[in-house]
Amino acid sequence: MTIVVGITGGIGSGKSTFSKEVKRRGLKLLDSDEEVSKIYKKPTIKFLKYLKKINLGKSIKKKKIDKKYISDIIFSDKKTKLKLESFIFKIVKLSRIKFIRKEKKRRTKIIFLDIPLLFENKLENQFDIVISIISTKKNRLERLGKSKKLSTYQFQKVVKFQTTDVIRKKNSDIVVFNNKTLQEYTAKINYVLDQILK
Repeated sequence: MTIVVGITGGIGSGKSTFSKEVKRRGLKLLDSDEEVSKIYKKPTIKFLKYLKKINLGKSIKKKKIDKKYISDIIFSDKKTKLKLESFIFKIVKLSRIKFIRKEKKRRTKIIFLDIPLLFENKLENQFDIVISIISTKKNRLERLGKSKKLSTYQFQKVVKFQTTDVIRKKNSDIVVFNNKTLQEYTAKINYVLDQILK
């Protein structure tokens, strides 16, 4: 039996660091953000047509997509945001199903899926274990300011569309707090992985 583990948390909480540690240990992981990036990096004709259909055609420049333009629009236009997410989530969902089927067929002992909007999309029942990464908004904003040059305004807009840490804590099997040093956080990650892999 394959144990299916979901990793989630708010923007800047430390999911990517957790996922990198999972990969470093040679464990199987599907990163939802990476799957979304693939859609934007190599857009299909179908996706380009859909962007035009939902009035995001201006984001297309020589068959390449300006993600910043899209980001600026969707966080002030909820209807367009929902339409775009609906299209993307269907593709990512298919990737997720294929990944799980493939690894179950291989009888892989344990697999991980990094899903930022796991609770928002009511996916918790699809996993044997749900891990939430929790970090204060102050720490998250500080990290994002350094890594992605995200402003406080942009951060607040993203957070508004994500669930709260209260809900994450309540509905998770494991909660990992990431409010101190990277070294301490990495040690916590490995402790959790050791416990799951026992």
